[in-house]
Amino acid sequence: MTKPPSALMLVLQLTCVVLAICLTALATDRQIAMSSGGGIIYNPDAPTFALPRDALDSHDVPFSNHSDSKPFGSYLQQTLDFTRFADLFKAINATVGTLQSRGEAHITVVTPPEYDRVLKPAGVTIEEIEDIARQCGLQSARLQPVCVGRFSGSLPHPMSEADNGAFLLYSLVVADVFGDLAGIRQEVFKLYRKKGGEGALFQPEGFWPHVTLGFDRRDLFIEDGIYKGSNYCYAPIHTTK
Repeated sequence: MTKPPSALMLVLQLTCVVLAICLTALATDRQIAMSSGGGIIYNPDAPTFALPRDALDSHDVPFSNHSDSKPFGSYLQQTLDFTRFADLFKAINATVGTLQSRGEAHITVVTPPEYDRVLKPAGVTIEEIEDIARQCGLQSARLQPVCVGRFSGSLPHPMSEADNGAFLLYSLVVADVFGDLAGIRQEVFKLYRKKGGEGALFQPEGFWPHVTLGFDRRDLFIEDGIYKGSNYCYAPIHTTK
């Protein structure tokens, strides 16, 4: 016999729905601006790349747990089907020839540094974060592609000698059209504050969803000085059947 959902779970599910509705108008306006070219500057010599229309649809992809006691081993991601991104990686790499692929695709929703440095010290567990994600339907989040992003150059502040020199990185910039992922981060923030966490240390809106496609040396992050919003756009993307 199936155990009925607890009152807490029902409240959490309802809260996720309300949050998603409240965030929809803002997120949709942002997406309209992006899709109309507002605020996006492409490289003049960049080609237009293609992506399957269902590439960001992950409702049939199993949830993936990432909980590890090692430093930066715990985080939350929306897992995607890499096979739907393989042709895009090949098309990009055909213009470069030096890129590595992880052979998987995902969107990080709560980053390893956010968890290790902020959430975990406040007593928030990765299991609690994953419970929120499941109740809010993480794998069914509604997303739209914005552009292919690229960083090509040297880091502004290398963390070590190993980080000197040029880097090349490509990602798919994504719009959280209905605020589904933002709603999950808001719920994590509520739990964090409930446990006494300092609000200034976790910004739920400080989030730039993207899918890393390939790189020549390693992936790059905010800690490296790299931001992956519409500012990161390099080339247009169009969807295909």
